[in-house]
Amino acid sequence: MTPRNGERPLLVASDLDGCLLDASYSYEPARPALAALARAGVPLVLCSSKTRGEMESLARVLGLDSPLIVENGGAILVPSHQMPRSPGERLPDERYVVISLGTSRQVLVDALADISARTGVHVVGFAGLKPVELERLTGLSTAAAEQALCRAFDEPFLAEGGSDAAAAISREATRRGLLVTRGGRFHHLTGRTDKGEALRRLIEVYAAGRRLFRTAALGDAANDLSMLQTVDRPIVVPLADGRLDPALAAALPQAERAPAPGPVGWNEAVLTLLKGQRLPTIV
Repeated sequence: MTPRNGERPLLVASDLDGCLLDASYSYEPARPALAALARAGVPLVLCSSKTRGEMESLARVLGLDSPLIVENGGAILVPSHQMPRSPGERLPDERYVVISLGTSRQVLVDALADISARTGVHVVGFAGLKPVELERLTGLSTAAAEQALCRAFDEPFLAEGGSDAAAAISREATRRGLLVTRGGRFHHLTGRTDKGEALRRLIEVYAAGRRLFRTAALGDAANDLSMLQTVDRPIVVPLADGRLDPALAAALPQAERAPAPGPVGWNEAVLTLLKGQRLPTIV
């Protein structure tokens, strides 16, 4: 898609699980849209609760040369050659320049244990899991489970007791200046950063290099809300049962709605976006 005269080029940000990836972690139905993005030269910024190792592996498989926002906005990985630099300044030796935004994972692990004790809510955090246990919970391979457990800025957890228990954890976390968000399978304890803040910082990095974009984003869960609120065109992907996440539907009534869950809906939504057309809004 070539921008019209005077129109800024497009940048697309996307969550992974439940959006680009289905429950089996496959992106096969999204291949046409991925190819169309590549042909159009549109950056696809993967923005997920996944770790650096997980996301670098996926980016290599997809052939992406775009920034990665990892661990719910804990860090931004910008390809070194895309970082603004002074005339004559050498590129870093590493593939990515890492912009760290989040709170240390050890601080989060210690806080979660104390929050659990104070609220009386039993939690199971990733720090207490072995790879084989995470495999059973998620269906990940052994190698992928090991990557998922290697975290720096985010502590995923399960809370016994349903929504009331999770709300108690969230209130205590907020009192401590921390944040609890909900993804597809787990809640996540982080510092006061999120996907939206990380995406805003990335847009600022590009602007410093005089690269200005129109922005769109696709997400399906509550921890995608800040990202969707940051962009020009938020697109909500339905959950597996066809419903929309209640938090997203309530906060973004004028957002566009993908036609189907997972990578099938993601594919159609991105192709529609690239054609310069619009999807139906939530209301």
